[in-house]
Amino acid sequence: MGQRSYRIRTIYRTGTVAWLLHRVSGLLILAYLYFHLVVLSSVVWPGGPRAFNRVVASLTTPPFIVADLALFAVILYHALNGVRLLILDMGWGLERQRPLFWSALIMGALALLGAAVVMAPLAVGR
Repeated sequence: MGQRSYRIRTIYRTGTVAWLLHRVSGLLILAYLYFHLVVLSSVVWPGGPRAFNRVVASLTTPPFIVADLALFAVILYHALNGVRLLILDMGWGLERQRPLFWSALIMGALALLGAAVVMAPLAVGR
């Protein structure tokens, strides 16, 4: 039982969680880019510009505004964690990985809060 608890503590260390979240956020961004290209190509679908305008109108509804905010959160995490990784790769702060991770998370949360304040009127105003 002691070895199992050590293994669980090792698996769920801050660095492992940061690594996993970085990979997942990268995959989510890749999936978003794919769907973004599909939507942009809807201008050449049957229906042309009218169909594209309908798609854009539906993308400006409150649920999609909230989804855009979630996308912003994913991109923020991926970018700030990437900067953290660059700092570590250059040999700075190797002994301070956990504080760097939490600093990146806090900065991202503050930026997300600012974006939410700006985007809230768009989601509520419709």
